[in-house]
Amino acid sequence: IQGLQIDGNKATYTASYNNGIYLSSSSNNTVTGNICNNNGYYGIYLSSSSNNTVTDNICSNNNNHGIRLDSSNNNTITGNTYNNNSDGIYLDSSNNNTVTDNTCNDNSNGIRLYSSSSNAVTGNTCNNNSVGIYLYSFHNNNNTVTGNTCNNNNSYGISLSSSSNNTVTGNTCNNSNRGIYLSSSSNNTITGNTCNDSNNGIYLTSSNNNTITGNTCIRGTGQTSDYTSSQYT
Repeated sequence: IQGLQIDGNKATYTASYNNGIYLSSSSNNTVTGNICNNNGYYGIYLSSSSNNTVTDNICSNNNNHGIRLDSSNNNTITGNTYNNNSDGIYLDSSNNNTVTDNTCNDNSNGIRLYSSSSNAVTGNTCNNNSVGIYLYSFHNNNNTVTGNTCNNNNSYGISLSSSSNNTVTGNTCNNSNRGIYLSSSSNNTITGNTCNDSNNGIYLTSSNNNTITGNTCIRGTGQTSDYTSSQYT
């Protein structure tokens, strides 16, 4: 599916389930170079669809997500632009996907994972959202979040809520309220991240047995904030 320009004209076509491109129980497809804007629901939607490549698409100003994966595994989502949506990229009950080198700016959440495991979220740019990258649900396990840029987000650069056994490494989360935020999340590894000029560089609440090492968290004054997990557990 290549080179389409789809304008959902959501102001006129108000049905909530209008999608730009919809793959249902479809595998081994390539969706590339399309523009899917102004849809009432999702720009691109994969449901029970695996082993697809979604690359170099633009999905903006959709009412819900730029792209959503439901129960879809082993897909590659790379080099896309998802701006001004509810969520730029949303994975629900989707595993072993690669989400890399996408731009997700000015959304509610840049990238959100719900009940999804063993995904690689690498090298994405998620700026000026409410939350840059958000992992939520007890079933969010064994994801790797590495080398992403999540700057100037209103709430958190990267947030883990009720998520365990994930690796968050080498990310940049500057100028957010909290650079990296863990809530009710355990056994995660948070290492080598940069969270400067945030109210709290790394903030933990009700979170135990995490490994937090080698991160840089410096206020604009040059003073380092040394809060530890025990103060917020």
